[in-house]
Amino acid sequence: MYAFCHKGSGFSGAIDYILDAEGMNNKIVQLLGSEGVDIPLDDKNHPIFDTHSIAQSFQIQAAMRPGISKPVRHLILSCPPEDREKLSPRLWVQIAKEYMCGMHINNTQFIIAAHKEKDNPHIHIIYNHVNNDGKPVEEKFFKKRSTEVCRAITEKYDLHWGSEKALSQLEAIHKPEDQILYQTARVVTEELYYSSNKSEFRMNLMSRGIQIREIRHGSREGILFVVNGTNGNQYTFAGSRLGRHLTCSKINAYFQHENDNRRSMARETRLSANVVVSHIISLITSLIPPAETEEYQPNHSTEGEQKDGKHRQKASGFRESFRECIK
Repeated sequence: MYAFCHKGSGFSGAIDYILDAEGMNNKIVQLLGSEGVDIPLDDKNHPIFDTHSIAQSFQIQAAMRPGISKPVRHLILSCPPEDREKLSPRLWVQIAKEYMCGMHINNTQFIIAAHKEKDNPHIHIIYNHVNNDGKPVEEKFFKKRSTEVCRAITEKYDLHWGSEKALSQLEAIHKPEDQILYQTARVVTEELYYSSNKSEFRMNLMSRGIQIREIRHGSREGILFVVNGTNGNQYTFAGSRLGRHLTCSKINAYFQHENDNRRSMARETRLSANVVVSHIISLITSLIPPAETEEYQPNHSTEGEQKDGKHRQKASGFRESFRECIK
């Protein structure tokens, strides 16, 4: 058995990938265990993969230590194909617990999931680098200790270690793409939140090195995100792979909802303004003396004082009515 670890800043992409809640990545997922994460069950006692809620629970704990920019830890424990028959779900859970204990990964949130694919048997562990007390999980001599723990587990359960070549090939396949996938999912989610329309969304992503390609097959629409990796390779991710909230239909629905909200707010603002204006117009009109009324000329006569008093009363009434109008 061997292991390698990815570090990341966004939980959503990692959780969407390993749980594949929407079934977009054609993975057969089995949730083996969790701690510190609320995962509801359906009426048949099967877990409900609400990836948004799971990611949110991780993020809330990570927020206790805002100085840690990459709180995501994604472990992959893998064995050669010849060990497949030995590795029952129960044994995988035991191996995961022993590995985490040996690596001093405790007092923190985690989920464990297995992907039942045709290649080498493996499990995924996502844990929070910020523990339940708001402190970072110990990582001193992580790589050296991981090798020692893996060798001990391999010998204990009579597993195969696997060649160094196989390990390097597997790591080369998974590591760059997974890291870029998680980073892309985080950036796209951020820009979706901050953009007011789809054109702005596209331009904001282009400024961060991500291009959008929209595709159509008959009545079905899709969206692809293209990004250049630091290793010189170009990666293309379907929106569904980055997260179920980043599919073409969900993005379109999001911007439509935002536009509807803005139009509704604009209508309410115009209606409020019209009400105020109508009040002001009616009040001003009430202050205008009739056409046949003698033009007011202030003087010291008794008649002039009476007219002056009437105008003061009307002006005072106008001020009070206006105050009521704008309350």
